[in-house]
Amino acid sequence: MWFFNKNLKVLAPCDGKIITLDEVEDDVFRERMLGDGLAIYPTSNDFHAPVSGKLVTAFPTKHAFGIQTKNGVEILLHIGLDTVSLDGNGFESYVIQDQEVNAGDKLVTVDLQEVSKKVPSIKSPIIFTNNGGKTLEIVKMGEVKKGDIVAILK
Repeated sequence: MWFFNKNLKVLAPCDGKIITLDEVEDDVFRERMLGDGLAIYPTSNDFHAPVSGKLVTAFPTKHAFGIQTKNGVEILLHIGLDTVSLDGNGFESYVIQDQEVNAGDKLVTVDLQEVSKKVPSIKSPIIFTNNGGKTLEIVKMGEVKKGDIVAILK
């Protein structure tokens, strides 16, 4: 029956272009030191939760969010590269750590025009820091809209 399906669908957190981690100009992400995943080159300022779960990490600099699903899978959404150095400037967060979020809930608004002038890239990795022993399948590459299914963890 469909409601026993344990696959985890991962949604695009914003409008943009889905790319592989190989296209991210940061060795930590490109070499998958934190885990496997994908990235999005954002074209919209609002970022939303790619999955439902508990917000186990909400950096005070508002540039990264960790979500743990009820099945224990942990996902890190990291907005841009070296954005921690901005100390939250250009970011407006709508969530707090330990909050429950649903897939599609708005997490943060980013002034991409300003932020992109101050960091190496706005490419934003979506990393599975704990995949629960599941395999990642990227199901959509290229242009996406917020909420499109972009990956499935099987």
